[in-house]
Amino acid sequence: MEYLVTGRQAKAIDTYTIEHTGIPSLVLMERASLTIAEETAQVAAQLKLPAVRIAAVCGSGNNGGDGIAAARILHSRGYDITIFFAGLREKMSPDCQKQLSIAENLSVPISNDTDLDAYNIIIDAIFGIGLDRPVTGTYKDWITAVNSASENGSKVIAVDTPSGIHTDSGQIMGTAVHADRTVTFGYIKKGLVLYPGASCAGKVICRDIGFDPAAAKTIGLQYITYTKEDYKRLPKRYADSHKGTYGHVLVIAGSKNMAGAAYFSALAAYRMGAGLVTLYTPESNRCILQQLLPEAVLKTYPDTAPDLSALSDQLNNYQAIILGPGLGQNAASENIVRTVTASDIKIPLIIDADGLNILSKNMEWLSKSTVPTVITPHMKELSRLTGHNIQYLKENLVQVCETFTREYGVICIAKDTRTMIIDNSETIYINLSGNNGMATGGSGDILTGIIAGLCAQHMPLPEAARLGVYLHGCAGDTAAFNKGFHSMTASDVLDAIPELLKEITLD
Repeated sequence: MEYLVTGRQAKAIDTYTIEHTGIPSLVLMERASLTIAEETAQVAAQLKLPAVRIAAVCGSGNNGGDGIAAARILHSRGYDITIFFAGLREKMSPDCQKQLSIAENLSVPISNDTDLDAYNIIIDAIFGIGLDRPVTGTYKDWITAVNSASENGSKVIAVDTPSGIHTDSGQIMGTAVHADRTVTFGYIKKGLVLYPGASCAGKVICRDIGFDPAAAKTIGLQYITYTKEDYKRLPKRYADSHKGTYGHVLVIAGSKNMAGAAYFSALAAYRMGAGLVTLYTPESNRCILQQLLPEAVLKTYPDTAPDLSALSDQLNNYQAIILGPGLGQNAASENIVRTVTASDIKIPLIIDADGLNILSKNMEWLSKSTVPTVITPHMKELSRLTGHNIQYLKENLVQVCETFTREYGVICIAKDTRTMIIDNSETIYINLSGNNGMATGGSGDILTGIIAGLCAQHMPLPEAARLGVYLHGCAGDTAAFNKGFHSMTASDVLDAIPELLKEITLD
């Protein structure tokens, strides 16, 4: 697990370290600058040119100070580097002023020209994490000049964050540098992983510069993400076990001509380790699903007449329930959703697709429900549930979902380019696995199955949601490696799950 920080938190960590360890701010700046210089040297070596010219475009704040110090270090190592001062001398921070004075004393070339096309590498140190207003005037001209050079082949290395990106939201503040890589310090900034900021950041390299580890605990960091280190969270398998050990999943899914969603969810639950899966689906799907997934137990009902009493009586026989994939939105489906959400079971319930669409028209069912529930809406489904348009959701996702989860008592997996998981805790999960090849029909059905499979093995619902989303993205990354982004299908993601889990369990 790794933390992601906001701009305010990053500044607080910096201040805490200075005040509680006694490490001067200039020492932290020097450490940061060394990492920038090292990364720049690596890029220079990769270019394999007879001579490499480097430009450091620096503003008036501490971000500019980092860039100036990096330029001075590279100059001392014999690199052809020029500082382009893009700030205002009268508004320089004390540390930036000190670094510029040192650079001048050591005769590092300094220019105010905005023509950067002759430089092979550009260090972007105009703005740091404190930017909170649109970029205009001369600063906009500098960013335009950096991007123009980039379009002509220059490599751009951003210091801490690409200039023009909001550190918290990832939004472009009027204009922004498009970097090939970003060197950030201590913790990855939230705006570097959210779009469109992630598109401007390029490859993100996070370097330790000596922040006090106690700072994070004292400040209380809110945003987390998973990495390969979190594979260890996968439920254990035991030699002395049987199918009952790994739980029983009920998949309430499918409708006439929509058997695929039920199949994807059920097989994903099996592949994630569930001991047994039962499909509750219309009779018209029987032959299809028996052929596609003979491992599953089938309980079918007449297409328009489910036995709701029998269904209700059986719900307690399972360790996890999926509700909604391909279910349709007819009267029979509505009755099923109402019955399940109104039950008194304490079994994890994962609601997706048509289950969410039905609930969006009957929100009182969700408000009255006491079933432990996770919902998995994409932006359009979330728009129906909350009444907000998609643009508003993208700009205010955390706030909207926090309000929603408090009101309805659910865990919300808000699926987007960067999926977020928000519950009633202080922690918000941002997923970084996955890729655009997963934007294909059936992908969401697989996610519900993965989460249910984890819940069936007695993983707590919040943890199953986080790990499920992460592993789903990892399986998608494996599928992309095998098939390519354009050619991927949901079946490819399903097929990648065993490959991924084999790698994990044999590690």
